[in-house]
Amino acid sequence: MEPPRQFDLALIILCGNIEKHDKDQVKIVFEPLHQRIVDKVFQRTKNHYLTCDGRENHNDKLFALLPCLISSKLCTKLNFHDLLMNCKGSYLPHTHFEKFLLSLGSVSPNLKELKICRRSTFENTLSKYELASIIRLKSLANLDFNDICVPLSGILLISRGCENLKKITASQVMVDVDLLRDSFRDDFVYVCIETLNRYPGQINLRMDTTLPAPDPKYAAGTQCVKMILSPTRIQDFLLTQRFAEKLNEITFDTYKLGNNEEMAKFPHLPEIKYATVNCGGKSTHTLKWFLKRNGESLQELTLRGIGIMEKMRLGVIFILCPNLQSLELSACTLFGNGAPVDDMQQLKRFKWVNDAATARAHVAGPCLDAFAFSSILSAPLLEELHISLPKIDFSDNATVISRIRRRKILRHLKKLYMPMRLGNASEIPHENPSNYSKRFKELKKALVSAIDRLDERTVFKASNRRRYCIVS
Repeated sequence: MEPPRQFDLALIILCGNIEKHDKDQVKIVFEPLHQRIVDKVFQRTKNHYLTCDGRENHNDKLFALLPCLISSKLCTKLNFHDLLMNCKGSYLPHTHFEKFLLSLGSVSPNLKELKICRRSTFENTLSKYELASIIRLKSLANLDFNDICVPLSGILLISRGCENLKKITASQVMVDVDLLRDSFRDDFVYVCIETLNRYPGQINLRMDTTLPAPDPKYAAGTQCVKMILSPTRIQDFLLTQRFAEKLNEITFDTYKLGNNEEMAKFPHLPEIKYATVNCGGKSTHTLKWFLKRNGESLQELTLRGIGIMEKMRLGVIFILCPNLQSLELSACTLFGNGAPVDDMQQLKRFKWVNDAATARAHVAGPCLDAFAFSSILSAPLLEELHISLPKIDFSDNATVISRIRRRKILRHLKKLYMPMRLGNASEIPHENPSNYSKRFKELKKALVSAIDRLDERTVFKASNRRRYCIVS
């Protein structure tokens, strides 16, 4: 092994005794060889685990040196993960971590990307002084807090103080304030809040000036404020109240909750428009209370994993959610075929998918009854119909087909997806496959004829899969 050179020895000695030297003098000494020293230090940091003896607090010594190293107006990116050494015996005290953060606003004022993390416990939350130092970074565009606790009030201050910020992510945010209507900057069009069951009262947060993917639900300039929960008790829903004035989309599971928990005080979310609920084949008790409190404002609803034992009726959903524009059912067994027309005045899209794969994914189990959905066809504005069910109830076929031909229903249907599924041993057997196939084709032909009547529509038939794809 090649012995260390004099430059390396001098650097090692200086770094090991940095606390004994005047920082301004060190910067003067570093200036002529700044880049060479930085490269050396980062190389030692990367390979530290190969030579570490675990006897000293090496991360502590490194962070004491950093204000002298990271002191350039040319520095635009900084990732704390690259600075933290994989040290056998090192724990980074908050003192030097804080000193380095406090120096960022002055030593590297032109930072555009900053990722802050710690390899320690979450006991320490960033102080107002550390947050103030970050706010001084006026060029900052991308900010990431990983494995370090940050108060929500501090993130909101940073988002307003750093006007060039395009994206903020934080893995552990302490909710210390309620969100009001003007809490977020208007240009943060996507805000995703995910609860952390291990740390009650804390969330994972992402704020972005662009949507992660194009979404027709959100017009240009409209904010998407979304919350994701996996509650284990009804009290976990209380966190939604702190975001109630902004929250317009929610996704949550209910299968970890008991059936007898008191739901009378389920939070009211006045701005909620879009909801996805996974019952996981368990009780629908929580779902029903959610819909009773918030169903009237919902425009889109996706339900997953409603089992046969719950005996939930299709019509109840529309009674509780009279303004639905879209309803999607996946691995759900719903009873009855009495969806009331008066409560489907806004419905434009209906999707019901039940197969072995979706049942396994949402733990809903099989259903031995035929699925009835013909009442949905009476929705006056229905444009899109997606049906993929193992066994359909055709008992009112004659009435439905007659109403389609007389243009009493489906006057606006534009898209249809309805594959016929026969002979799959993992799904429901049919007593008379030929008769079932005949009645299926009769209904599908009538549905396609409703689309054919629309002007300037094109129908493509994929004959090998027995599907129709309608595009405008």
